[in-house]
Amino acid sequence: MKLEPFHLYLEAFGLLAQKCGITSFSELEQSLRNRVSNPELAGRLLAPCREMLEACADISLPDSPLFRYAIPQDGVNARPFQNFFLAYYDPRDSRPVRTQMLDAIRREGVRNFLSCFLEEEENCGEACPDGEALLKRFHEEPFTPEGRSVILETALFPEIYAAQLAELLERIAGRIAPILQKHRDKFRYAEEFVAAPDLNGRMRERVHVQIPEDTILYPSLSAFNFGLAYRPASWDRPYFILGILFCGVDVFCPQKLSGEQIAGRLKLLGDATKLEILRILGEGPAYQTELAKRLKLTTPTVSHHMNLLMQGGFITDEMRDNRVYYHLNRKGFAELADNLNRHLGWSETR
Repeated sequence: MKLEPFHLYLEAFGLLAQKCGITSFSELEQSLRNRVSNPELAGRLLAPCREMLEACADISLPDSPLFRYAIPQDGVNARPFQNFFLAYYDPRDSRPVRTQMLDAIRREGVRNFLSCFLEEEENCGEACPDGEALLKRFHEEPFTPEGRSVILETALFPEIYAAQLAELLERIAGRIAPILQKHRDKFRYAEEFVAAPDLNGRMRERVHVQIPEDTILYPSLSAFNFGLAYRPASWDRPYFILGILFCGVDVFCPQKLSGEQIAGRLKLLGDATKLEILRILGEGPAYQTELAKRLKLTTPTVSHHMNLLMQGGFITDEMRDNRVYYHLNRKGFAELADNLNRHLGWSETR
């Protein structure tokens, strides 16, 4: 894996995602401080994102569905601009954001956008479905009428929305560039993280993901609390946006769960679909489209279940052959059992 320097427009994208987040930054900050292994260091790593959000507080989102509308996908609010950006932006391209996105749209059409939104995992090279197949898939997905309208409008007028998104990212980038320079020392945590032995093992522990050896890593201060793997159709290898928080502290360290948190995780296990997913993964790793076919569910529905199981610590994922494979995380079950025993006042030998 190769670590790149921080990328200004990936940072701008990460900050835009934070601005559009459902949870307030203060709530997110408090939640993270309560469960990370080193709260003091976590606070220092969170500070740059807070500064960037404050610097961009007066930047309003364009009044268009690409930014204003969150499309419910079986309980998950997906914002189209995220899929649109990932489908057409190449961080290796040094040209202006608008220039390269418009060029990619003219070259590749809207197939990339639809494929990304439908979470079509075979979305690279010759395996990418054609436009007719994607439209058929699109009409089979359980989007709301409003959500379907937003996606179709974006697909019909991609140049307009590429220009809007590019202008917004340029404005954000201009505001946050001095802050990123001020906090350049924070990126040393990414350098130390990558340089230490057994990077793949630590990625599995810290980010709950395993990625290919040829992945390009982009450290991010704005995307401090998430990791994002993606492989654009035109790339020969994937890239991964690595939140700086994961480099400095263990976000998924064994924690003392409250009674409410224990009940929440037990509730996950009480859902028949999630339990069947875990049973399938007990047989071996599986990727999302495969799970959807076996369960006779749509990919967004499966994605919703996987996100909740990931948050509960019951699964991990691995990017392989342009697909995200999910694995059963047996440690998560052991930690839940330990917390349940503690909460009920049972000793380990009882």
